[in-house]
Amino acid sequence: MESSAAEALINQLSSFGADRVFCVPGESYLAALDAMYEHPNIEVVSCRHEGGAGFMALADARLTQRPGVIFTSRGPGSMNAAIALHAAQQDGVPLLVFIGHVTRQESDRNSFQEVDYRRTFSDIAKAVFEIHEGSRVVDTVSRAWHLATSGAPGPVVIVLPEDMLQDRVSAQVIPPAVSRRPAPASAELDIIHRRLAAAKRPLLLAGGQINTEKARTALQQVAERWDLPVLGTFKQQDVMDNGHCNWVGQIGFTMPATVADSLQQADLIVAVGTRLGDITTQGYTFPKAPVPDQDVIQVYPSADDIGRNTTPYLGVVADSECFLTALASRPAPPPPAGRHEWVAQLKDNYRSLSIYTPKPSQSGVDFGGVVEAVNRHCRPDTIFCLDSGNFATWVHRYLSIQPGQRLLGSASGAMGSGVPYAVAAGLRHTDRMVVTFMGDGGALMTCNELATAVHYGANIKIIIADNSLYGTIRGFQEKFFPGRPVGTSLTSPDFAAWAEAFGVRGWTIDDDSQTEDIVQQALNHPGSAVIHVKQSPERLNAFSP
Repeated sequence: MESSAAEALINQLSSFGADRVFCVPGESYLAALDAMYEHPNIEVVSCRHEGGAGFMALADARLTQRPGVIFTSRGPGSMNAAIALHAAQQDGVPLLVFIGHVTRQESDRNSFQEVDYRRTFSDIAKAVFEIHEGSRVVDTVSRAWHLATSGAPGPVVIVLPEDMLQDRVSAQVIPPAVSRRPAPASAELDIIHRRLAAAKRPLLLAGGQINTEKARTALQQVAERWDLPVLGTFKQQDVMDNGHCNWVGQIGFTMPATVADSLQQADLIVAVGTRLGDITTQGYTFPKAPVPDQDVIQVYPSADDIGRNTTPYLGVVADSECFLTALASRPAPPPPAGRHEWVAQLKDNYRSLSIYTPKPSQSGVDFGGVVEAVNRHCRPDTIFCLDSGNFATWVHRYLSIQPGQRLLGSASGAMGSGVPYAVAAGLRHTDRMVVTFMGDGGALMTCNELATAVHYGANIKIIIADNSLYGTIRGFQEKFFPGRPVGTSLTSPDFAAWAEAFGVRGWTIDDDSQTEDIVQQALNHPGSAVIHVKQSPERLNAFSP
């Protein structure tokens, strides 16, 4: 049956399971929007900025385990969405970015808002496809979907010339390719078995590719069977129950010296689902690059990323779920003497840091107390979302993620993800509590997406730590150029009043004595809510004196 290329495109996406598209509408892909008008399985979420739409697609991808989908107009629209492309590449999240383009007749003439997307996104996207014939839409979308989810997941760009979308085609839907996720070889598991059995102080680094329930169940089984301490990589706080006896915390942007010194005692590092980038390795010092002080076993689904920074004792090209499931199925010998004490030492370090002790100040609210109150009043099914900034150190230090809860953060460090992540989570899981934390800097980047939440009925709770600073940068200024702050002071609005302007309930905490009551009220409120926390600027992060 003949249809437009745009209709064939949307039908192909739907056949793969895509049910939600995030966008800012644009004239360069009107035919695609029209194809979604009465489609029975595709919901269109129109956002207020392409950056917000991209972050929503990223969060949706993490929650559904299939590519997030964003449509954006040419030129400026695609540039606004570039932040999501970068975050998808850094975090290893599958993302399909469809960009409306100038007509084929206008191409290569420096036309209005024309961009060479292959040049622009070549070092971020896994691939950039430009479709010149409508007959190629279906196979290109199929190829892009497969590529975005294969090996190390990531973003793929599909460029859609405006007139091409109206080509008449007779394309049939292509069934999804059956692809086998890479699994470890038996010989590799034998080597790991022997090395784990001999290690006195092993450490399992749990990365972002441990991203399915089955993988996380297998991670816990491996930790228990082998008596291994599990340390989450940056922003992977929800990879394991934070109350579990084998969970020893998460790697932060900076770590207290007591923790870093303890970790250096490890004699074996099993790094699963991580590229071992600069934050995970604390500036390539643990494990040290290029030659580490201890044996490193790196497990990652892409061969290109194994050994890129740190020379491994053994590199295993394998999917995290396949690897952990296989390792969990093997019997483990009794651990060597001292293994249990090693795990207990690291666990005690983590517990000592995560116990909240109030630190009242003269100039604002202790944000640690707000996080501690959220621990008490949030629901067991809560999805926590996290923007980037120094405020997050309080969340990582004091928030305790329990079984059934999730945390969505961006290891890329991109500010502005907090509200969009929450909107996507609220739309995807209408029956769960969604709480997002952010600073005042990130808030004014994408808090406009509260309008999207209200429009589509997403129920979200927003907690804004307002210290009137770009706190992370101010901290660096104080470290490297003390007493010479430039450009890091901010003036923020009354966020509670701002929330009320959207018809959303707003509260302000400007004294520690208000924290418990307001957090409880806001989290119990039946609709969306905003808590404006007048945070003390005296402490720039949770580990400062």
